[in-house]
Amino acid sequence: MGRVKSRSVPYPQDFSNDDNGKADAISTREPLLDPTGDSERATNTTLAQPRPQSLRGLTVGLLDNAKPNGKTILAAVGRELTDHYGVREVRMFTKSYFGTPVEESVVQQMLHNCDFAVAGIGD
Repeated sequence: MGRVKSRSVPYPQDFSNDDNGKADAISTREPLLDPTGDSERATNTTLAQPRPQSLRGLTVGLLDNAKPNGKTILAAVGRELTDHYGVREVRMFTKSYFGTPVEESVVQQMLHNCDFAVAGIGD
C-alpha cells in the first residue's frame, strides 16, 4: 500500500446575510483523499499482505456495504473472478449498516475463511 494524497477544495457550507440582507456563501475547505498513494501522509500497512501470484484456487470474500445494488455488483464480480481467474469459492458478507464500520465479527469471519477480499459500494 502506498500513501494517501490529500488536497482541499472549496465547499459552500453555509450562507450568511451581509449588511444589505444579501446571502453570501461561506466557503470552507474539505479534504479530498487521493487513493493512488502519492502523498506525505502515510497509510497504515501493518496488516497488508503480499498480492498472490494467481487467484486460481483461492477463496474471495465479498463485502457488501448494505446500500442498494451493492450485492448485485459484487455477485457479478464474484462470477467474473470464478469464470476468468479461477477463484475456487466466493463468500458474501454484508455490513449491518452502510454508515458504520464493518463489525469486528464480520472481519474475523473474512480473515479466517477467505484468502483475499473485495469491498463493494452500491447505489
